[in-house]
Amino acid sequence: MKVALCPHLSLEHYRGGEKWTATLANRLAADGIDVAVRALPYTPRNQRRVSADDVLDDAVSYREQWRHDLSAFDSAYLFYHPFARSFFTGQTRSIAGIHSWVYLSDRLYEPHYGVVPTTVKLLYRALGNRAFDRFDAVHSVTNSYDSPHSNTHYIPNFVDTTLFDPARASLNETFTVLVTAAHLPAKGWDRTRQIASTLGDELRVVTTGESDVPSIDGLGFLDEDELADAYASAHAVLHPSRIDADSLVIKEALASGTPVVTTPLRTHPPTGPAVLHGSTVGDCVAQLRTLQWEWRHDSGYEKRCRNARRIGERHGFETVYPQLKELLLSPERPAHG
Repeated sequence: MKVALCPHLSLEHYRGGEKWTATLANRLAADGIDVAVRALPYTPRNQRRVSADDVLDDAVSYREQWRHDLSAFDSAYLFYHPFARSFFTGQTRSIAGIHSWVYLSDRLYEPHYGVVPTTVKLLYRALGNRAFDRFDAVHSVTNSYDSPHSNTHYIPNFVDTTLFDPARASLNETFTVLVTAAHLPAKGWDRTRQIASTLGDELRVVTTGESDVPSIDGLGFLDEDELADAYASAHAVLHPSRIDADSLVIKEALASGTPVVTTPLRTHPPTGPAVLHGSTVGDCVAQLRTLQWEWRHDSGYEKRCRNARRIGERHGFETVYPQLKELLLSPERPAHG
């Protein structure tokens, strides 16, 4: 059985979808599956954070170019966009992966989206029920997606609970709020800046990557081990995102036993001890102050952390992976070319 995983970005961009691809490919290879990654060479803002050779097992073949013939594969998983089957051609069983808020949003136009996502959304809406005519199955990471395809599978994103683990690092001495999402309006970076500015010296706000904001400390690029350490040593994760299909930020934080302050999107976990919602900057500031007070006064903070870990374990890799493996290795033959 030969399987191709086909992200619509270069694997070397290495954010959520690319990390998902590399982790899944490596595990399939470890299970003896002949797996390859075939990517497009597009990198938003020309950012390449890793080398593909460094994140993929030696047994996983990697190639990036603008057009791929998948005829040699038995099954291919394509991150869906309206032109996906123009870039990835060939007669093979194909699965369309829904990983983007573009296909979940009720609004046709959203000001925080750029030209490319907005165009993709318009095309997807225009295609209607024919969006998946050339796919044999659809996979969505969230059941909030209303799929027009009769063979749709809802399988959530996974998290490596052996890597993202509260036991790997001690909490920082100073109450620390970690931000790991991309520095984009769509991911709430403008809100993060306002929240950090409002809090001032009350607590420490840190972010992955660089920061040009005095009230936020940049940690630079973190590899996966360093990122897991950052999650475990932080007291809270701030994620005021405007868009999310099934947030890896939230899953990694919860697996690390770290409470999350986030927005009340329908794709985010419901509010509870481990996940606190904030619709406005003021709401998020208040929630972070509550967590800090509880930590200082030993008043329920540790209980929140234990609850976070329990929720994170529900989406552990070993729980989710068998479902993905079954989907990819299904004996169904291709119905479309």
